[in-house]
Amino acid sequence: MKRIYIVILIILLFAASGFAQDTGAMTAAPEAPPAGAMMMMADTAGPAMMSSGGKVEFTNLEAAQAFAAAGPAVLFFHASWCPTCKSAMRQLDARLHELGNITVVVVDYDSNAKLRRQYGVTYQHTYVQIDSEGGKIALWNGGDVDGILKNVVRGEM
Repeated sequence: MKRIYIVILIILLFAASGFAQDTGAMTAAPEAPPAGAMMMMADTAGPAMMSSGGKVEFTNLEAAQAFAAAGPAVLFFHASWCPTCKSAMRQLDARLHELGNITVVVVDYDSNAKLRRQYGVTYQHTYVQIDSEGGKIALWNGGDVDGILKNVVRGEM
């Protein structure tokens, strides 16, 4: 699982450094990635970005918004000391393939107080689905993969 974090970090660093250039449009529709995989996509609004699908560590809200622009993105406010969070994380890792194009962005509950206040998160093990502008679409507490699949809003947002 650490390899995926390294790959994502490298891609984000390239995008942030201006390495990825915006061509303005895609010449062909991208192929669907394998289950649980990530792929690069370009849109007319900016440089190449990740499509949704998978689990990533929170780096900043702008990166999370980029995932939300590509498909459903859920912030998972997780605490390393929380037994319920640990259990949810184990299940998430085991069942990641079931999420399809949903990206779960794991946010450290303890070090992101400003983000918690922004979304009204009052305790760990809280999920917040956001849109590409960072707006809150849905918020729920507890649950695991089944809870994500049940609560994520799909379609036009």
